Amino acid sequence: MNLDKENFKITIVVDGIRSLLKDMSSSSVTSGRSLMRKCLCGDEAVMKPSGTDLNPGRRFLGCPKYPDPNRCSFFEWVDDPICKRCKSVILEQKETIGNLYDQINNMQEKAKLIEDKANEYEKKAKEYESKAKEFDNMTQVYEWRIKEMKRVERKKIKEARTMERNFWMKLLVALLGLVGGCILFNYGVREEGIALPR
Repeated sequence: MNLDKENFKITIVVDGIRSLLKDMSSSSVTSGRSLMRKCLCGDEAVMKPSGTDLNPGRRFLGCPKYPDPNRCSFFEWVDDPICKRCKSVILEQKETIGNLYDQINNMQEKAKLIEDKANEYEKKAKEYESKAKEFDNMTQVYEWRIKEMKRVERKKIKEARTMERNFWMKLLVALLGLVGGCILFNYGVREEGIALPR
């Protein structure tokens, strides 16, 4: 974990312990002692909590250029030394907070995975919706083609029936003409008395 998270954890623990141990003045700044200090560089020193197991959460003044390698070596404790029991409690709380941070990170990672899956499913749903619309459009096109084919088929059947009717009418007219011609021929032969060969 980075230093800021560690310092934040330690600060939370130390502040909690300070509120529980109001009666003890060992962790407070000595009264009348000014926190305004200048480091060896001439800049105003900054106060930070210690992150070591030896002095967990114990505040100190240091060079503001830290962690720059060109910083000066100014260092001064603000808080008095922490008792063994307080160190133990702070370290336990620090570990608990670290575990909670890990759990939060794991939950955030899982939430990200779930979100990614949800986005993936949403994308697939949109693809399926698009394919369904495409299929629907194709279905409409095929339905139109089927209707058009049926219309053309009905037209062809009608034309075929008309042609068949015309054929039979022509055949009937031809037969009637033939029969009429035969009758007239036979009538003409009888009138003139021509004998037909047998």
